[in-house]
Amino acid sequence: MQLHHLLRRQLKRLGIDVDAPDTPPGVWRQLLQRVSRAYEESDQERYLLEHSQNIASQETASLHETVRAHRDELEAHVEERTNALRISESRMQSLLSLSADWIWEHDENRIFTYVSEGFERAVGIAPAQFIGKETSFGRDFSAPQEGLDAYRACVSARLPFRDLPYVIERAGVRRHLRISGEPVFDPSGVYLGYRGVGRDVTQTVLAEQKVQQLAKYDGLTGLPNRTMFLAELERAIVRAQRRKEICAVCYIDLDRFKTINDTLGHDAGDDLIKVMAQRLRATLRSTDLVARLAADEYVVLLEGGDAVDVGRVAQKILAVIGNPLTLRDVNFLVTASIGIARYPDDGTSSATLLKNADSAMVLAKEHGKNEVQFYTAELAQKVAQQFALESDLRRAWERQELTLHYQPRVDIVHGTVRSVEALLRWVHPLRGTVLPGEFISIAEERGLIVPIGQWVMQEACRQLRAWHDEGIVPPPVAINLSAKQFASESLVEDLTDALVHYDVSPAELEVELTESVLMAEPERANEVLRRLHAMGVRIAIDDFGTGYSSLAYLKRFPAHTVKIDRSFVGGLPQDKDDMAITRAVIAMAHSLGLDVVAEGVESVDQLDTLRELGCDEAQGYLLGRPMPPKELLAHLAMQLHIVGAQRGPDPAAVLPSPAPRASVADGVRPSALPLAGEALWQKVKAHLAR
Repeated sequence: MQLHHLLRRQLKRLGIDVDAPDTPPGVWRQLLQRVSRAYEESDQERYLLEHSQNIASQETASLHETVRAHRDELEAHVEERTNALRISESRMQSLLSLSADWIWEHDENRIFTYVSEGFERAVGIAPAQFIGKETSFGRDFSAPQEGLDAYRACVSARLPFRDLPYVIERAGVRRHLRISGEPVFDPSGVYLGYRGVGRDVTQTVLAEQKVQQLAKYDGLTGLPNRTMFLAELERAIVRAQRRKEICAVCYIDLDRFKTINDTLGHDAGDDLIKVMAQRLRATLRSTDLVARLAADEYVVLLEGGDAVDVGRVAQKILAVIGNPLTLRDVNFLVTASIGIARYPDDGTSSATLLKNADSAMVLAKEHGKNEVQFYTAELAQKVAQQFALESDLRRAWERQELTLHYQPRVDIVHGTVRSVEALLRWVHPLRGTVLPGEFISIAEERGLIVPIGQWVMQEACRQLRAWHDEGIVPPPVAINLSAKQFASESLVEDLTDALVHYDVSPAELEVELTESVLMAEPERANEVLRRLHAMGVRIAIDDFGTGYSSLAYLKRFPAHTVKIDRSFVGGLPQDKDDMAITRAVIAMAHSLGLDVVAEGVESVDQLDTLRELGCDEAQGYLLGRPMPPKELLAHLAMQLHIVGAQRGPDPAAVLPSPAPRASVADGVRPSALPLAGEALWQKVKAHLAR
């Protein structure tokens, strides 16, 4: 019988032989019970198995969902971080491309493993040229020894370093760079190398060098400045003390530089400063130091030698400065004044030597300029007085110490006053009356001449108005314009303001300018003079014959009067040259329709000679000294009385009736102004009585 092997196994356990014919019935019953139990157990096991499988399937599904959710979350996080990293890398690359910085790395053997592209943009060298190569200062880069030693010490000690300066030069172009770095270690602390950043600081370094240059050198001439000169002078004093030698300071100041600067302009003044600097450098030895202290002031340091040697060098400097030069198509002869102070006789410190040399220079100017002056003890006292005078002058007009005196200009033929010149006087509370020759040069050098000139305009117009208000018909008043005042852009406006403020006619005012002022910048002078002429202001050319006037320019100037300088009048009538010059000036001026005034007339012989030569007017101590307004009125009244007595009892017949002075452009010679008339004489006497 064919049976399942499991069934056969059960039968065998029961001792039943399925092939035996005599198997008892009870045995089959047991067999069936066993089979039934087996089925029950099988069903139960199948149920448990299926139940377990269901539970496992459910747990597997739940776990799968959880894993999938975590996977999705992780993938999203990874994607987010990847995008953020990509953005960060992009931002980093963008910033590096815009920045002057670059990134570098090298390993523990100082072999470059990475150099960013910023290095190529900065210095023009591809990073690939350094990858795999050892950093080598001295071959590829150069660095100051001090910084190089600090860098090597940091690398040896595995410490960070900051701002190591070095220079790389390719194709003749020098680039200044700075790098910073810090060591890199793995998690276990093993040294892996360095990484850091670099930056091109060429512009910064050049700017710092420029600042250092400006701190020590003059920007216009390239000469050492005051700071550097004083430092070098201190070192020279130490050397002289050790060697028991002398050293000398030569203080050089160009004469009348302000006139050139004010008339030709600051550009021309700068050109002059540079030319003189070049001349000084070319003249002195390479061991001598020449510096520029201020506008037109230079200083020279001489070491060794004696007073004779120093004086010889100073005279050589004067000679080279005095060589002719041309500025703005105008020829000039520039001179200088030099003051000398020596160590140890005149001072043992740099400040003292420089101050004493300056004092000696001031004395050289007072002696007529273009000379050399050594420092002396007497000089120190005189300079101190000069500084005190300057200080007082700055407060003079605030304390109303300035005043105008008036000197008559007399018609040589008729003996009448045709006009007066306003001359500045300073009534010092302690010194008394200070003449212009003592303070005008100080005013010009210290920048006070323009405000003083403006005050003169205002005061002259105020006095004219005061005379008018008292019923007096005053003569025209002439005022002097300095070079700096004439160069001022506000000259015409200043004059107009004074005339308008005091309600004075422009015809009552005359401006006097020296020939040299007009010829310094003739085109501009002609323009300004034409504006003044159009206003009705009279114009006089002062000190005529002392400059280098071109007749072509003189003919174009809208002048009314020329004044012959006192240096020519003083020799009349004995000096033949003065006679010839005076005769020629008068003839030339009359041919151009100009009046002629002779200055400095102090003798009757001079006056008679001028009358014979045809001069129109004279001015000088013979005819009247500069005097205050009240004395001027008395002088005019006395003249009026004398002239009236000589010509008859009617004072009104002395002069023609009032008439405006004609312009030279009209070809008419102006007549004398009316000062006669009984009514006027009565008013003058009444005024004097008050």
